[in-house]
Amino acid sequence: MPVTALNTMLELDPVAAWRLGSWLRHRRIDVLHMHEPYAHGIGLLACLVAPSVHKVVSRRVVFRPVRNLLSRYKYTMRGIQYVAVSEAVRNVMLDSGIVAANVWTVHDGIDLDRIDAVRETTSLFPTGTHVIGTVGTLDGYKGHRFLLQAMHHVRQVEPRACLVIVGEGRLRADLEAEATALGLGNAVCFTGFRRDVLSLIRGFEIFVFPSTQEALGTSVLDAMAMRKPVVATRTGGIPESVQDGVTGLLVPPGDARALAEALCTMLQQPERGRAFGEAGRRRVEQFFTAGRMGAAILKVYQDVLNHRPA
Repeated sequence: MPVTALNTMLELDPVAAWRLGSWLRHRRIDVLHMHEPYAHGIGLLACLVAPSVHKVVSRRVVFRPVRNLLSRYKYTMRGIQYVAVSEAVRNVMLDSGIVAANVWTVHDGIDLDRIDAVRETTSLFPTGTHVIGTVGTLDGYKGHRFLLQAMHHVRQVEPRACLVIVGEGRLRADLEAEATALGLGNAVCFTGFRRDVLSLIRGFEIFVFPSTQEALGTSVLDAMAMRKPVVATRTGGIPESVQDGVTGLLVPPGDARALAEALCTMLQQPERGRAFGEAGRRRVEQFFTAGRMGAAILKVYQDVLNHRPA
């Protein structure tokens, strides 16, 4: 399928919106699905040029959508069907005043064939190390600071435990300094941005996800599909994927001590961890596949075409 680049400069880029609107009208497009903030703003402007197009907007973050003048414009326009990535996101949108009938939940899905084809990359730590790993941008809401504090406690119980932090972000220097101050030294590896993220996850013994707020957490689904036990925070949409005591352990967000205790439990009970991993794989197969997600999105399109949102 051909791809046309708009080369947008602003969230409300009038030139890009005019080009998109003209393209929609010329091609007689029925549904425009907007996935990101820039796409949302420009797409709504484009639909002024092509008013017959049905509008679908995905929402992938858990904070309130109506926070300023621009977001109020984007989320109070009539005739839009919203797709929330989790029930947690949907509930936030409803609390913000968006009509319930206009917000559907469609959980992320992953390609299991792609996951199963992944092979473990070269280990970042010596043989015999218990590798705990996480994936995510290095920003405050991802909770890495609490994870480092937790690892300080974990290392006192299990000196062979090491941590891999995959991702890049504005807090990297601060987090590296925090790791040094906690005496973690060579026990923590900051990989930065990596293209072989799935291969790295394949090498983790435990997948940890310490976010203080999270819409769903696709990397959690990747880890579960690889049969990794998960230790995560009970926030946002995470409990919709991770079942506490079944596929992993959930702890309160921002609680380093509880996080450390859960990680130690997983290290000390490897058989339980393997059972969690198998249960996690089954849960992904049942609820979080790409095929299931695709079918749900198609149902959204069909509903929008048959019943224009209020």
